[in-house]
Amino acid sequence: MAISANKPAKMIAIIFALLWAALSFAQSLQTVVYQPSDEDIFNPERGFSTYLSSPVTLSLCNSLKAQNLSLIQRIYTIPQYHDKPLPQSFLDLMQKDLDIAREGGVKLIIRFSYTDDQNGADAALDTILLHIDQIKPILQKNYDVIAYMEAGFIGAWGEWYYSSHHLNNTADRRTVLFALLDALPVQRDVVVRTPNYKRLIFNDSLPIAPDEAFNGSKKSRTGAHNDCFLASETDYGTYLPNNIQADKDYLHQDNLYVPQGGETCSPSAYSGCANALKDLAYMRWSALNKDYNEDVLAGWQNAGCMPEIRKRLGYRFVLLQAQLPDSLKPGSTFILNFDVYNHGFASPYNPRLLEVILRNSTTHATYRLLTGADPRFWQPEDTVHVQISGGIPADLPQGAYQVLLHLADPVDTLRYRPEYAIRFANQNIWEDSTGFNDLHHQLIIDAQAAGTPYTGQDYFERFTSGNAQPPQNPANIIIDGNFDDWKNVPRLDQPPDEETAGDALNDDVDLTGLWMTNDADNIYVSYQVAGSIKANYFYHVFFDTDNDPATGFHSGGSHMGIDFMVENGSLWKYSGQNGAWGWTYVGSAVMATGTNTPGRVEMAVARSDLQLSDTLRVLPVIFNVNDLDDNHDDDYAPDAYQDHSYRYRLLITGLDSGRRQRIPSGFGLAAYPNPFNSTVRIRFNPVRSRFLKARIYDVRGRLVRTFPLTNGQTTLIWQGRTDELKQVSSGLYIFELKDDKSVQQIKLMFVK
Repeated sequence: MAISANKPAKMIAIIFALLWAALSFAQSLQTVVYQPSDEDIFNPERGFSTYLSSPVTLSLCNSLKAQNLSLIQRIYTIPQYHDKPLPQSFLDLMQKDLDIAREGGVKLIIRFSYTDDQNGADAALDTILLHIDQIKPILQKNYDVIAYMEAGFIGAWGEWYYSSHHLNNTADRRTVLFALLDALPVQRDVVVRTPNYKRLIFNDSLPIAPDEAFNGSKKSRTGAHNDCFLASETDYGTYLPNNIQADKDYLHQDNLYVPQGGETCSPSAYSGCANALKDLAYMRWSALNKDYNEDVLAGWQNAGCMPEIRKRLGYRFVLLQAQLPDSLKPGSTFILNFDVYNHGFASPYNPRLLEVILRNSTTHATYRLLTGADPRFWQPEDTVHVQISGGIPADLPQGAYQVLLHLADPVDTLRYRPEYAIRFANQNIWEDSTGFNDLHHQLIIDAQAAGTPYTGQDYFERFTSGNAQPPQNPANIIIDGNFDDWKNVPRLDQPPDEETAGDALNDDVDLTGLWMTNDADNIYVSYQVAGSIKANYFYHVFFDTDNDPATGFHSGGSHMGIDFMVENGSLWKYSGQNGAWGWTYVGSAVMATGTNTPGRVEMAVARSDLQLSDTLRVLPVIFNVNDLDDNHDDDYAPDAYQDHSYRYRLLITGLDSGRRQRIPSGFGLAAYPNPFNSTVRIRFNPVRSRFLKARIYDVRGRLVRTFPLTNGQTTLIWQGRTDELKQVSSGLYIFELKDDKSVQQIKLMFVK
């Protein structure tokens, strides 16, 4: 594979030399270079799909994986229900298909239609909407194994052209599309048959702009499918006859952020390898039916372009090089920089996590760092520079650690399944058993090593790999007084802050065990006393939700500033001033005392009730029990509650990664792709200040570009041009964001 066709290796070396010369790190980073692979590899949500109009089987899934295929186009043709509700037997069939797909390690592209005859009957609009409403719970529950949906329902094959009920108009197409988008979770897209359908539906002639990408709007979730690819000059009406190139240009931009799928339908003068490779790349195709048209596909095979098409459909990430530290002391800052080239036709269209993994070479204990990188912006034919930093825990055992990358599916059901992780197209770095990409570098954790102290919130966290589930799986917690579902949740009160029996005179006040976990919606808490829970005592869980000991109430002189308090199942928000007692009732925690364990309680507190910021990673917590007896001191946990609190690290659930984006402190500048060769997107936290200024300088300090800003703006796009719209030369540039209180800069590398 010639990955340097547009970016020669010499130019890449110069770029990196300039970039690293401009960066100043307190630790020495070593460079590891990786070799690309020409292998046809299995990766999720991309490539050739197989057409299926019958139930999904496990043997089919296994057969597809053996062919390095990860997609099934599941077509539900349901003429028998064109005038009636879907029966439960059909809904059960859908659920079984999705269950088997999950078990088999693949995903489905789903479409509904009522007829395969262009003169056949489709359904009335009310019936279509009823059917969409019926399948909505299944789509919501199983979106993890849905790659995307094709709009369907209207006309023959669900292609929106014919319609016995005259639904082939913009208003009715819009109604069906919007109903499907509302039925699916916001993390999934729906694709429509032509670019002009999309333009008319949204009354918008412009494709998705970079600042609209993945923002959850209906436009940003509407992609394309072309079911007559290369069949004629217009692909049999896919493109407007008088606007062919404009339609292709529209898809060229739009499909950077949404899926493009479909199939060929007829050999033609346009269906040879040259046009196929050109259009697949230009329209950024992610998926293509391998079963139709056989003559067109055989032509590609005979002409020799099929191997390249198989490898490049969708994304194909090639790791170029990485910079990593050789040794660090516990408690210090970990830095990783790597460069990845996307040799595919497209980018990932569904959310994707990027985790850095540290694995002890002797004990195999595994730790993960969830980064804020978004692989959906690693765009085709572009090289992206990714910068990652995080904290080495102070208690991380000393020793040698492998460093790996995990591009995981963000949904918990799939997050630790290797089949759903992205594999780099490199030699000898993929681990089939884990879904990790091995960076072939050993990091030594040594108390005597160098290292800059880490002061942020993003630390490596211990987890168990290889069992398809994180160690603290909150999805199993049910508030019912039965504690079997807590068995995999480690105690919060671990040495040196463990709570042991005997530090309170009254057993009913004596805390002995504490546990916490969370999911996307709730904080779960459990605690135990040596005796029994008494209705007339006061049991408290205190939360410092802003992670600031200087604000809130200080119970018993506690170090922690208490913002919220659970007292015997009631949730209160601190409303006092200057530390004075004062509380406002918020609501109730869901709470249960142990059925067979009278000294233990469990509760769930809604994250929304606690007003937790989506950026909060550490939640300080203190426990207290008061029996109102002056002869017995209250029991606080931790014991040294006047010096510190428990610091519960929130789990990143991945269930709604859009709302869990990591925003750094300050302006939180981020730029991608970087280096870039056409357009760079600069993101920052929303700032409201009339003094806000955004400027770009060259390395000699000369002003290159000034951007107008509005209050609350979060994104800027720079296309490498000056204020006079002249193209700048290749090199390093500085983007500066400044207001009357602070200034922050980020380096941008422009490459022609």
